[in-house]
Amino acid sequence: MTAVPAGRRRVSDAPAVRQVTEDLVLVEVGGRKVLAAAVCPHRGGRLKYGRVDGDRLRITCPLHHTTFDLTSGERLSGAACADIRVVDVLPGDLSVPEQRDPAHDGSVAPAPGTAPAGGAS
Repeated sequence: MTAVPAGRRRVSDAPAVRQVTEDLVLVEVGGRKVLAAAVCPHRGGRLKYGRVDGDRLRITCPLHHTTFDLTSGERLSGAACADIRVVDVLPGDLSVPEQRDPAHDGSVAPAPGTAPAGGAS
């Protein structure tokens, strides 16, 4: 195996961003796969062209350089705007991911077609 100089990553460890639906991009970095909103809420910048910081799990919009945390969707710097929607996906599993909506209290969204728990009929 070839040694990798300190501070550098192997090519296979390089972050990859690809569009998976009109509304979502898949960010693959360091063995993690994260589904996130495809556009920046500030001015609609396409995050598939964003810069990913794999060490800190952040993505930066290519238009106005707003940076978001890929684990929570929280806006960390840049233009004032809403957080992005993030869905964290386990490696190799793209079926029925857990959705996080920063506009709510952090509860998990119910699967499509299911009734909310605890509701009266």
